[in-house]
Amino acid sequence: MSNTIQKTAITAAITLASTTSFAGELGSLTSEVKINDFENGNTKTEVTIGRGTYKLSDDYRFFFDVDKDFIKSEGKSRKEGWDTEFALLQSIGTLGDFDASLNYFFRYDTTWKASDGSGSWDAKQYIFQPYFSKDVSLGGKDFSFGIELWAQLGNENDDSLKNLSGAETNFYLSGDLSEHWNLSLAWYNFNYYHKAADGYQYQIGTEDYLTYSLPLTDNVSFNVETMLDALHIPEREKTTAEVHIQPQVEFKKQVNDNFSWHAGVTYEALNWDYKDVKGTADDRNAFDDNEFEAYLGFTIK
Repeated sequence: MSNTIQKTAITAAITLASTTSFAGELGSLTSEVKINDFENGNTKTEVTIGRGTYKLSDDYRFFFDVDKDFIKSEGKSRKEGWDTEFALLQSIGTLGDFDASLNYFFRYDTTWKASDGSGSWDAKQYIFQPYFSKDVSLGGKDFSFGIELWAQLGNENDDSLKNLSGAETNFYLSGDLSEHWNLSLAWYNFNYYHKAADGYQYQIGTEDYLTYSLPLTDNVSFNVETMLDALHIPEREKTTAEVHIQPQVEFKKQVNDNFSWHAGVTYEALNWDYKDVKGTADDRNAFDDNEFEAYLGFTIK
């Protein structure tokens, strides 16, 4: 990332956290440090300088997420990077039974060798996202249902914007099944992406979470996250799937109406990866585990 973009991102995040005049319109601000330690010796430390929203008016909000990454891979040079996302979220009222919004995103990711800045990589994405949501009742339970349309232009290392361009139609459903169980489903349908090596390809996928949460004390809870992430590309006869089960102990402390802090540790007790690609040597059906994660942060609302 260029020095200008780095300085702009850092300055914006610090301003969000420290400017008194800003705080009156701040929807939320979270800062956090997260460490992921993998069984294969790789470690990633992610410092979230600022993630949250700022109310511009009744119809417009600004979303920001600025992360600094430190990546250590066994036998390789340490890397650093930035993972950033900014968006303008526009409410356009109701369409039929749905609340509607138009969202405009810009994402910029980059990494480089920490010792001398060489081997840099970057990618940009420009995203237009109409989103429609409504509350629904299923089996006597309240759920949130969403429909997302998605159009994207993107590039990698300043190549053509066609490199990562495409469109999606996605569906979301989430809500509490009971006092302790929560379900979140996402269906990624009609994905149509272009990459230089492959041409346009149709994709379908899903990413689903079933979460159990049990309060242990006023501030401590025990959680278990079960996740399924699957993708199928008919043209390439490619299917991938990942399932993980991840227990977590989390601490949250509400200091006052506007400030809280949190900390937690998780351990990926089971991670099952599956890949089937016809005509290649990439087929894999294996169990991996032992990803450890620890995090500490605070939230201002």
